[in-house]
Amino acid sequence: MKKLSSFLWPSIRLLIIPYLIFIFLMVYRIDYEIQAPGGISEVDQLIQVDYPVDEIKGSLSSTYIVSFTRPSIFQFIISDFSKYNQVNIIPESYRHYTDSELRDISYMQKVTSVDAAVIVAYIKASQVNEDIIFTENSYRLVTLIRGKEASLSNYNDIGLGHEFISMIGDEDIIIEDYTKLRNAMSDDQWYTFNFKGEEVYQVQLRKVDIEENYLLFSNYYLVDQADIYPKYIEKDSNIGGPSGGLLQTLSIYNMLVKEDITKGYKIAGTGTIRYDGTVGYVGGIKQKIATAYVNKVDMFFIPAIDERYSSHNYLEALAACEEYGIDPEGWLIPVASIDEAIVYLEGLDNHE
Repeated sequence: MKKLSSFLWPSIRLLIIPYLIFIFLMVYRIDYEIQAPGGISEVDQLIQVDYPVDEIKGSLSSTYIVSFTRPSIFQFIISDFSKYNQVNIIPESYRHYTDSELRDISYMQKVTSVDAAVIVAYIKASQVNEDIIFTENSYRLVTLIRGKEASLSNYNDIGLGHEFISMIGDEDIIIEDYTKLRNAMSDDQWYTFNFKGEEVYQVQLRKVDIEENYLLFSNYYLVDQADIYPKYIEKDSNIGGPSGGLLQTLSIYNMLVKEDITKGYKIAGTGTIRYDGTVGYVGGIKQKIATAYVNKVDMFFIPAIDERYSSHNYLEALAACEEYGIDPEGWLIPVASIDEAIVYLEGLDNHE
């Protein structure tokens, strides 16, 4: 029996070792993100405005990519076989986040992006359509948690995307402006903060949490539909991130004005939208260019070069067009603002 087992063991080992290596390659995850082409999503399927306008003959679509965060080694290797994929290492400042927390960040970016698109579109449309009711009372400033470092005290008790309401100090002072927190906190005193997610809750934090930016805040505007006209409906979507802002703004604007700015064209694009109507940088340009071209769009809007924000999406897009054999002339349209995009569309002839 001993001789038999000694004879079989080398053969068994030859079978087991490759199997273990295969399992390791399939399950061990690494701190990378794989970006692959995704699809286009017509904005009016996500946001619908209850207002009678002329028939919209064309379409306005945001472009999304498919992202695989922390792929297995096997997925990482396979992804390299497609020229359309791009592999990026996850930034060190993001590596402590769980997959669930990364989804929370993406969801917050999407929600605030849609509200920014609504604000910009309604204000712009109200300049040409007196029916629109949208004032400073139609939206409110909020402070949301956009990030938290691993060193944050009570890390698991604070939700990403939750709203900061106030800090209550030891002398019953209430600080509602997060920019004043550092001056209000004493060296050793712990204070109670209020955040609002699905419910109001309190968490104690140290002064070092604020001084060292272990907790990161940002201001955003959220829309209150109580005093606006017309109303709009936002449907659920599993597409996250802020890069649909430009096309969302264009589509909402088109649903608020009398004349159809699409003129029968199939329009897509990418770009964030700022509250002043300017267009901001996005990632995944190479994959979005491929996605739009495969979906046979007539034109693709891209953020123009903006040295103030080190935004060079247009150059990235030109390089992608060259790599894929796409003629960018008349197809790739760089814009710096929502105004530029509208002027460009209004200057087109109707699509035949």
